[in-house]
Amino acid sequence: MNIIKTFIRFRRQAIFLIQLVVAVFMIQQASFAASTQQIISNMAVGEYSEEGSTVVQVSRSNLVQTTVLPVYSVNLTANNIKNVLAGQKVYFNHTLSNTGNDTDQYNFTVSNNTGNNYNLNDFSVFLDQNHDGIPDGIPITSYSLSAGESVGLIVVATVPANATVGQKGALSLNISSSKQAIGTTTNIDTSTVTNQSALLIRKKFSQSLVANGDIVTVRLDYQNLSNTATGIVTLTDTLDPSLEYQSSNGENWNGLALSSSVGSNPAGINYRVNSNVVTAVLDRIAANSSGYIEFKVKVNKTSAGIVNNTLNVQYDHDNNSATANISDVSNTASLNIAPIYAVKMNGNSNDSGNSNNVTAQPITQGGVLSFTNYIWNTGNITDRFNLTVAQSNLPVGSQIDFYRIDGVTPLLDSNGDGIPDTGELLSGSYLPVIVKVRLPSDYTVTADSTFNINLQAQSLGDTTKKSIVTDQGTLRATTTSQLVDLVNSPENNGLGNGNVDNVGYAWKTLETTTSVDAVAGSQIVFPLTVKHTGIGTEYLLSANATNDFTHLALPIGIQAIHFYIAQNNGCDRLGAEIGKTRYLNDGESQLVCAVVTVNPSNQNNITTPIYFRVLSPSFVSGNNTSNPSQDILKNAITIRSLNAVSQVEMMPSSRGQVSPLGTVIYNHTLINNTDIDLTGNYSFILNDDQNTFKSTLFYDVNGNGVFDAGDIVVRSISDLPKGKLAAHQRINLLLQVKNVVGNNISQTNSSMVKLTNLANNEILASITDVTVVNSIQLKLTKQQARDFDCNGSADEPYTTNSLTIGKQNNGEGQCVLYKISLTNTGSTNLEKPFTFRDMTPAYTVLFQQPSCIACSRTTAPEVGQSGAITGTLNRVVANQSYDLNFGVRYVGQ
Repeated sequence: MNIIKTFIRFRRQAIFLIQLVVAVFMIQQASFAASTQQIISNMAVGEYSEEGSTVVQVSRSNLVQTTVLPVYSVNLTANNIKNVLAGQKVYFNHTLSNTGNDTDQYNFTVSNNTGNNYNLNDFSVFLDQNHDGIPDGIPITSYSLSAGESVGLIVVATVPANATVGQKGALSLNISSSKQAIGTTTNIDTSTVTNQSALLIRKKFSQSLVANGDIVTVRLDYQNLSNTATGIVTLTDTLDPSLEYQSSNGENWNGLALSSSVGSNPAGINYRVNSNVVTAVLDRIAANSSGYIEFKVKVNKTSAGIVNNTLNVQYDHDNNSATANISDVSNTASLNIAPIYAVKMNGNSNDSGNSNNVTAQPITQGGVLSFTNYIWNTGNITDRFNLTVAQSNLPVGSQIDFYRIDGVTPLLDSNGDGIPDTGELLSGSYLPVIVKVRLPSDYTVTADSTFNINLQAQSLGDTTKKSIVTDQGTLRATTTSQLVDLVNSPENNGLGNGNVDNVGYAWKTLETTTSVDAVAGSQIVFPLTVKHTGIGTEYLLSANATNDFTHLALPIGIQAIHFYIAQNNGCDRLGAEIGKTRYLNDGESQLVCAVVTVNPSNQNNITTPIYFRVLSPSFVSGNNTSNPSQDILKNAITIRSLNAVSQVEMMPSSRGQVSPLGTVIYNHTLINNTDIDLTGNYSFILNDDQNTFKSTLFYDVNGNGVFDAGDIVVRSISDLPKGKLAAHQRINLLLQVKNVVGNNISQTNSSMVKLTNLANNEILASITDVTVVNSIQLKLTKQQARDFDCNGSADEPYTTNSLTIGKQNNGEGQCVLYKISLTNTGSTNLEKPFTFRDMTPAYTVLFQQPSCIACSRTTAPEVGQSGAITGTLNRVVANQSYDLNFGVRYVGQ
């Protein structure tokens, strides 16, 4: 028994603490909800194989985005009609609800209506925060609500003492929104003077914040304000379906036990319960008296939200059955099912509690690990979840991508924070995500190696709620060995195989500072010479935080390390990026350039070691002293932190194809996120890593995302209109990449554009476009147009630019029409199938089925549902274009 009492006491204390925490959290949530955008991001992909190849290639379109406009709407309920006594106060109950999708501020005004018998006096507006019908605190004149929130209001006024029986007075409560919200903004409260009985009734719950399964006491209060007793009074409480009446559990009338059984109640009351309707018939309520009825209900609702209930009353105010009874309604009492934010990320589509690791099929060098993960919304409220890599032991240069269930459509960002997320997930539902991990093609191991990738799903409703799943994949061993010496150049220190460090110290230490560019970071170069002896081989290049290369990790403070071909016998000018040396014959050597990029988020000045390694993929030896296959060299880098934050964005990096002697155009966006104009000595530095390509950057004058004759070449910020990038300005840039030779099929070129402050060589932002030379040149473009009234026709020209949408006058979301265009700009037909692939974006459902004249078939979800859209072309003719069209409707808040 003592244990039970202790448990009950502990539970009550726990509930109190939960209520306190959730109340504070709800305030924080209001701020979060107010600042969270809904962004409809979409990117189409295409799949195809070239003639004679079984390799499936993937082409991505440009990214198109539509930002949902704030919708401001409000609802004020309800009109009141009260019987009152002259000279007494009267209470009119209302509920104010923000039915829009953004925070709004409301101002209150109360005024007497004209055309009535008397004016009410001393009127004020009070909050009723706990919804018990009793004014809280001092009078208010305004209040702010976040999207979806509601609050109780009470208008308190005084009836003039000289008002006579039958006279009427009326007030108007008017709400004005700071954002000009539409909706019901006025209620009219009417009072009629009587010299008979006048009742005041209220309803309340014993607690406001509850969880599923809680037992809550309901109290119905009544008061006769007059000097006249009533006749029969009938109280009717129709409980919400989520409230389950608890019989024989403390029901009482003014402390006297009640029962729903016939004939089992005290004299003066007939109390009964039928199908969740509680009815109490009182013989009379004495003059100037009050009373109450209490009973208990069980909360039977798992999802978060508000449960509202009111009490209805009919009473014989004059003890005369020949006259009509008076009808009235209490305040709206509310229970708040507290939001619970929770998430589980695992590898099981049947069990949200499963925590087993997810294991991929083993791969060999250059392969791709593929995992199927599931993000479960285990909370009780709709939420969305950011997906990130919490930790991994992957080798440097590994690439992790998140895809929809089809494995080809990228998972995109739906709230503008730059992180891929699930979009909105209903409570209890899950989203399957395909995770692909591409190891560097030059990376090998001498023994089978298992990699752990800890992926994290983080709630956006409550960022403290996270879940991590461990994906495991194995890289099969490649046996390796050869004789090699890795040294710094031109210093030539570290000479001799196995001579890793300088008596524990680094052979060479360079210094740099962090950058304001969150993408590129500051960079510094280590020239390294690889010397080979013996049978010809090539050497794989890698770097690590320690000399134990069985566990790879970036050194502290380092964002990336890449290797490049040295040009003109030095690293002042970089050639193509490489992952390995060329084949070296006996006695040959090669100079390579290790480019180290510093993490711009570094907060402290640090010196961190960097270990470089060369490893032969061709030979193996059990005796590394006589014929070693690798050599390791210890250097270091000192980082001076500028503690800077990225303020300029350039996006996105793209991939495309070009035919020999062909040209491709990449569309990019440059954004100034600051309140200050960007002017001065800022230049766009362009670099192609293949000399068979030439890139030129243009300002898209008309912003249509297409290269036109009027577009101008830009080499610096001063070339832009007015010589600046204005505060918060967003412009389109077009990178034109030309292949200038006719015999370089399959060659890959990386075009890098860096916006650089020439005063200190800091890189503010950068993008890299990768172009592959192909005899078949396929270009995939996606455009969008708004269909405001959802009649199936675009109400404006199609564009690649960002758009905004909202809701129609009927309250339904507006529609967006998409056009995906495939163009074969090459001179060779693609004689194998090409498949368009797309998905309905976050916050949308299919509105218009896909149409594609040349497609042999299309697939899509039903109208009103979300899912994958495909269209298949049996062949793609040279110099021809093909379109796939479909439409979606916005169904967010």
